[in-house]
Amino acid sequence: MSNSYIYNIAVPAPLASTFEYSSDRLLEHGLRVEVAFAGRQVIGMIIGRSENPHTPREKLKAITAVLDSDPVFSPALFDLLIWAANYYLHPIGEVFAAALPTKVRQGGALVAETKRLKLNFPGPDNSAPSNERQAPKQAALIDHLRKSGGLDRPQLAALGFSSAVVRALIQKKRADWHTERLQPVLTTSPTFRETVALTQEQSMVIDSVKLSGNNTYLLYGITGSGKTEVYLQLINRVLLAGRQALILVPEIALTPQTLSRFQTRFDCSVVALHSGLTDVERSSHWQAARSGGASIVIGTRSAIFTPLPKLGIIIVDEEHDASYKQQDGFHYSARDLATVRAANESIPVVLGSATPSLESIQNATTGKYLLLQLHQRANGAQRESYRILPVPANQTEPFPDPTLFAEIQTTLDRGEQVLIMRNRRGYAPVLFCTHCRWIAECSACDARLTVHRHQKGLRCHHCGAQHPLPRVCPSCQQVSLMPVGEGTQRLEASFQAAFKGYPIVRVDSDNTRGRLNLDQALSSLRSDAPCILIGTQLIAKGHHFPYVTLAIVLDVDQGFLSADFKAIEKTSQLIVQTGGRSGRAHLPGKVYLSSRTPNLPGLKALIESDYLSYAGGLLAERARYDLPPFSHQALIRADARQPLVAHKLLEQAQRSVMGSTEAAELLGPVSPNMERRAGWHRAQLLVSAKTRQARFKALKALQQLLGQKAPRSIRWSIDVDPADFF
Repeated sequence: MSNSYIYNIAVPAPLASTFEYSSDRLLEHGLRVEVAFAGRQVIGMIIGRSENPHTPREKLKAITAVLDSDPVFSPALFDLLIWAANYYLHPIGEVFAAALPTKVRQGGALVAETKRLKLNFPGPDNSAPSNERQAPKQAALIDHLRKSGGLDRPQLAALGFSSAVVRALIQKKRADWHTERLQPVLTTSPTFRETVALTQEQSMVIDSVKLSGNNTYLLYGITGSGKTEVYLQLINRVLLAGRQALILVPEIALTPQTLSRFQTRFDCSVVALHSGLTDVERSSHWQAARSGGASIVIGTRSAIFTPLPKLGIIIVDEEHDASYKQQDGFHYSARDLATVRAANESIPVVLGSATPSLESIQNATTGKYLLLQLHQRANGAQRESYRILPVPANQTEPFPDPTLFAEIQTTLDRGEQVLIMRNRRGYAPVLFCTHCRWIAECSACDARLTVHRHQKGLRCHHCGAQHPLPRVCPSCQQVSLMPVGEGTQRLEASFQAAFKGYPIVRVDSDNTRGRLNLDQALSSLRSDAPCILIGTQLIAKGHHFPYVTLAIVLDVDQGFLSADFKAIEKTSQLIVQTGGRSGRAHLPGKVYLSSRTPNLPGLKALIESDYLSYAGGLLAERARYDLPPFSHQALIRADARQPLVAHKLLEQAQRSVMGSTEAAELLGPVSPNMERRAGWHRAQLLVSAKTRQARFKALKALQQLLGQKAPRSIRWSIDVDPADFF
């Protein structure tokens, strides 16, 4: 033991510290190791040597096994993960675990491997079987193996050799399976199929991006202005320099569309990384990226952690999208980490959006980001026009409206397409008894159950609970139940009845959970046949519908009247993104916004100015009230099975650290809008400070206290730069 080295190991556990283990080998940081932890064997990561060990040598456990010969991550990516663990105050072992695909996290090979069948005696003396006439297939297989040097299972199947033939050769000890590392196929000079004429604006933007050194570029481009073409051209320059490109998209639904477009334009290896892949697919794609074999990687937020040895650019499409913020567990922002990673690797990062986040706009205003702009649609089409359509006070539903129905009919008669955005899935948000006024509510959440027509039941959209649809009121036993309000399913039924003969396509998370389902649902929109698309916010995210000329956004008021200070920004972005799906080809686009409070100043300002000017007004309001990005916030969330228990814990924590956090405000604790969710009673404490350093100091004190005082029965977490306060 005296000659051993002591290492700090990060294990995948909800604990802030690393743990000390010994080894008689001198090991690099960044290697995966197997260690005994809490009575079981786990896979951890070496963070570094322990210069001043805290564990007595006699109590040190030895590292069970070293899994790698080379570090998993490059130094720049390793530093990013350490930085992320500190910034988001998240257990370091869980941070490293989150950065790895499941198979690698569980100890699988870092490099892609395959099994090949090879001859045990590959020379010319390896004669055919003595009973060659009785075993012609074995003789043929020996001949193929001799010529090829080895065949994997797909190659054997393609040549028509059955497993029985293979098994017979192995039993005769003439051949055996050998595990081999797959060598990446590098595309030294990828071909770029350039078929698009660039606008002057696009050319200027492309020329403004410097591929050497670190710069963060905010690309503001109206919908349809050709931001994707800018990405393609920049990536082509990166690939020609022998580098790799990483493109982040906010939703899995966008990945196949983006992947297809990039594969069409580039003759090189393009891979996807997202949670919709199988573990084997994800591990294989990750290995291709890490080896340098994949020239272009397209993925959702977790792809920001992908090892890329020759990374030359990071592009974050729809950078404003809240999907880039992880809401559970490790609360990181992939967009923000993209800027940190680009700085670590001295490469450019491009953040693109038609509705940039206020944080990014403020960073551009202060010069931290370089602002690039596209104000014209790439094909010369006119920008969409907006009109607010008041909903009468006595109208209980957002539909029907005679004006909108007439406009829809006219659009369909012209052979064009209609898009209707209703950000509420299901058939109806409320099941109501007209006799006793009973309302169907979730027993585990402070929420109403949503009526679902196709599943014929009630569902909670917060905890996932499902119940059969009652025939009579559970309270008064009367046949008096009525669905109230309209979700996407009810709108679908209404439009099927009103516009017979036209396809009605519904897109929401209930009917597009799979990649193929979404493609199938959107296939009608890609043809030029008239149809109506009804959907939630999924339809507003980056899709190209060239034949949509009318977009309708229903019930826009909620976001402008919400208590959440971020709701106006999110609603405005959703309106502009939805409206931008219309009029993208040669036909002009119209956008109707149905509103019960049509004189809202914010709503009028949104449709009467360009988004950057409008966002300037929102930033002025944020500055007036010292809200982000003019202050830095974090939420401490706590959940308990019993009422007020989590609230009292946060109250105690606030009192304990109050004296040492003068530079930060601790507001609360309060209950979120939904106090009870999935059977847990929730409370949250808001930490706000003028500087990140002051916020960090307060959070560190709270983290230490809660780590000591919080009983195991209470769940708690830290959310730095929260995306919502729900």
